[in-house]
Amino acid sequence: MLKKPELLAPAGSLKHLQMAVDFGADAVYAGVPKWSLRVRGNGFVRDDFEKGIAYAHAHGKKVHAVLNIIPHVRRTNGFLRVLDEMAALKPDAFIMGDPGLIDMVRNRYPEIPIHLSVQANTVNAGSVKFWQKVGLTRCILARELSITEIDLIKQACPDMEVEVFAHGALCIAVSGRCLISGFLAHRDANIGACNNSCRYGFKVRDIHCAHSAEFDDPTSLSMQIEESMHHPNESFTMEEDQCGSYLMNSKDLCSLPVLKKLIATGVDSLKIEGRSRSPFYSAAMSRAYRLAIDSICSGGDVPDESYRIVNSIPSRGYTTGLLEPLRPDLTQDYETNAPRAGNWQIAGDITGRDEQGRLLVTVKNRFERKSNMKLFTPEGILDLDVSSMVDDRENPCEVAPGSGYFVKVPYDKPLNLNSAVILRQDN
Repeated sequence: MLKKPELLAPAGSLKHLQMAVDFGADAVYAGVPKWSLRVRGNGFVRDDFEKGIAYAHAHGKKVHAVLNIIPHVRRTNGFLRVLDEMAALKPDAFIMGDPGLIDMVRNRYPEIPIHLSVQANTVNAGSVKFWQKVGLTRCILARELSITEIDLIKQACPDMEVEVFAHGALCIAVSGRCLISGFLAHRDANIGACNNSCRYGFKVRDIHCAHSAEFDDPTSLSMQIEESMHHPNESFTMEEDQCGSYLMNSKDLCSLPVLKKLIATGVDSLKIEGRSRSPFYSAAMSRAYRLAIDSICSGGDVPDESYRIVNSIPSRGYTTGLLEPLRPDLTQDYETNAPRAGNWQIAGDITGRDEQGRLLVTVKNRFERKSNMKLFTPEGILDLDVSSMVDDRENPCEVAPGSGYFVKVPYDKPLNLNSAVILRQDN
C-alpha cells in the first residue's frame, strides 16, 4: 500500500480556499499581500486569512501562508509587523525562500513550521539536510528534478518532508527565479510582479546569415526579434546555430500520466500551481487529483474522470515537464501564446434558490436552452436541464446572453450552493 501524500491546492481568495477544501484538497496555500510571489489575483487580506484558517480547520484541513518573495534590502522594512500579524492567526506553516526572512521567523516564532519555497532551488539531498538542520520541516523541491532524482533525495532524507509540484503553469526559469519580465517590462518576478513576458508572441524583423567556425555546419542565423504588442519598435538579437533556438512558452505541467511513479517515491505533498487562476480551477484540480491519489493509493490507476477534468478546462497543453525527460517540442508551445479553451466554460454563479426551489443564476458566459449544461460538485459532475429557464421577470427565455443577465433554473435535488459551479460543455 502506497503512502498517501498531502494534496495541496492554490487559494488566491477566500472563495478559492473554500472551493479547494470542498473538492478534496488536504491543505491550501495562500499568499500574504506584498510578501508572496503573486501580486496579481491575490485577494487575501487579514480577515480572509482568519476566516479561511477557521474554515479549513473546521474541515480538518490546513492552511500554509506564503511569504516567499526574495526582497531587496529596503523591502525588508516592516516584515516583523506583518509576521506578528500572521503568526497570531496560527497558520499551519509558512512557505518561505529567503534565508534572511527565514532567520527572522526562526528566532521570533520557532514553533511555527517553515516550508522551504521552490524559489530556493533545492536540487540535492545535501541542501535538504542543510535546511533540516536550520530547523525547517519541509522542502519544496526544484521543478528541474526528474522522478528518479526526487526518489534519491527522499531515500537520503526519509525524516524530512518533501513536496513537489504536480500540476500547473511552468516558467522557463530556474525554479521560477526569472529575469525575463524584469528585462523586458521592468517588473521583477522575484517580488511578485511577473507579467508573463515568456508568453508573448515575437516577430522576426531582420535575419542575417553568417559563417560559423565553431561548428561543422557553416551557417548561423542572427535575428532581430520584436515583441510588437507591448513593445513596438523595440528589438533584441536572437542567434540560432546548429543547436537551434528555443523560445519560452512552456506547456502546463500535468503529472497524471506519471503520478503513480511520483507517489511511489514517498513524497509527502503534491502541489497544484495556480493562485492566479479562478476558484473553479482550484476546485477542478482538487477534484481531479483527489480522485487520482485515492485510486492509486488503493491499488488502482488514475480514473478517467481525472483526465476528463484536466482536459476540459483551459490550458496551454500538457507536459510531464522534467519529471520524465521529453523532446523540447513536447514541452514547449512554439505556435501560440494563447491558452487552449477547453470544452468547459463557466456559465454562471449560483446565488441562491427562490421560494419555488429554482436556482438563481448570475450569468457569466452565454448559454441556450439547448446547451449541454453541467453542475460541477464535490459529489461529481451532474446534468442540468435549462430548457425551462426564465429571466428575472419570469419570462421564458431561449438564451442567457452573458454577463449582466440573471436567470432562474428549475432543479429539485439537494445541492450545496456554496461549491456547485454551472458549466457549459462544448463539443
